[in-house]
Amino acid sequence: MNRNEFIKCLALFLFSTIFLYGVGETYGVPWLQFHFLGQYNVGGFYFSFSSLTPILGGLLIVALYETKIKRLI
Repeated sequence: MNRNEFIKCLALFLFSTIFLYGVGETYGVPWLQFHFLGQYNVGGFYFSFSSLTPILGGLLIVALYETKIKRLI
């Protein structure tokens, strides 16, 4: 994979992931929203985040681009 193809794939991944997170925030879809919980108390530090679905969706879109769509262009 040369540099131009890498930049295209990275841009496609970032755009699709940000788009999916944006749809989740705009329309209130909980499985597309990013949730981060960070707590610090006497027991220590605890953090969690959820909804990695847009990231997986972005990877799926890039995989489909590399396998199917790239051949048609």
